[in-house]
Amino acid sequence: MNRFLALIKKEIVVLSKDLHGLFVLFVMPAIFILIMSLAMQDSFDEHSNVSIEYALVDNSNSALSQQLKDQLKLISALNMQEIKQDQFNTNQLKHDFSQDTFKFALILEKDFSQQLFQGNAEQNEQDSAIKVYIAPTVKPNLRRFFSATLRSELIRLKIAATLAQSDDEEFAPSMDAVEKMSKVDINQAYLYQDGMQQENPTAVQQSVPAWLVFAMFFVVVPLSTAFIIERQQGTFLRLRMMNVYPTSLLSAKIVPYYFVNQIQMLLMVLVGMFIVPMLGGNSLNGPSSILGLAIISSATSIAAICFALFISVFAKTTIQATTLGGISNIIFGALGGIMVPKFIMPTYMQEIATVSPMSWGLEGFLDVFLRNADWTSVIPESTSLLIFAIICLGIATTIFNRQGVS
Repeated sequence: MNRFLALIKKEIVVLSKDLHGLFVLFVMPAIFILIMSLAMQDSFDEHSNVSIEYALVDNSNSALSQQLKDQLKLISALNMQEIKQDQFNTNQLKHDFSQDTFKFALILEKDFSQQLFQGNAEQNEQDSAIKVYIAPTVKPNLRRFFSATLRSELIRLKIAATLAQSDDEEFAPSMDAVEKMSKVDINQAYLYQDGMQQENPTAVQQSVPAWLVFAMFFVVVPLSTAFIIERQQGTFLRLRMMNVYPTSLLSAKIVPYYFVNQIQMLLMVLVGMFIVPMLGGNSLNGPSSILGLAIISSATSIAAICFALFISVFAKTTIQATTLGGISNIIFGALGGIMVPKFIMPTYMQEIATVSPMSWGLEGFLDVFLRNADWTSVIPESTSLLIFAIICLGIATTIFNRQGVS
């Protein structure tokens, strides 16, 4: 035990001397968060190939509701999946939202036809013709697009039905009639794990978790650099001659870098909560579960460190390590929704994104920062990250042991 603590102390001393590496780990992600949060405050880039998966529950079963469904099916950007009344419940919908199965859920009320023509300012939200549940990860631009499309189809349906009801061939609607036809009531709410909230997600809620995960994985730069320098200077040779096991040598590196990652996490969260709003951006809300945040942060950190060890034992020089680690992180980040939010990716790319460990970490952080989930919600992602870490550490230990003292 004393020997292992001595190894940890050595790693802390080595790490403290790498000021450039620490600069990259702390300053780089902070700058990324500031830039991306402010740049994407109002919207993300528009994409012509947007495809929105949504569920629809028809409680009305009327001619008008069927007509609306037929109209919506003609819109190529919208992919409807109709759910029967007896199969719908909000708990299942929360799960579907967390799995990104749907972005929205439309509930056509029983009195859909009546409420469609009653649209006025005196109505309560409960009297709306249609209710829309929105996944927490849906960004404002996508919500506005979906809402505008739905509203236009409702207005189109209402006008067509109004004109069809007129027996007067010379019917010319007055301005009041036109204004009334253009009013439709839609009750919209974001559906979180703990209920509905009207508050819109913000760019900072995407940027902080995303670049935090990326920053944690960037630990590969200082760790691999220190690892290769120690190997070149014969440090490992001396330690191995003292009967220090390869597993102990590698495991000792986890502890100091783990604490570096946790400091990163704290710093990035504070930047999102206080610095970004000072510069005119939105403020990051605190985590819904401190325990959940600790679990997903720890799992992401361990996965990142073990992956860095995996890269370190393969690389022969610091240039190789930096190149391999940097390219791997960029690929993981591009696939995992770090650089490009997954909700604007094509469906097949969203499926490919699930292979990236950064995607697992990002989803876990989104659970506690965006979806208001409890700590149990991050267990699946944390488990995947820890399995990934064990595999990386196992391979790294095997290769390091076979390399001997060279």
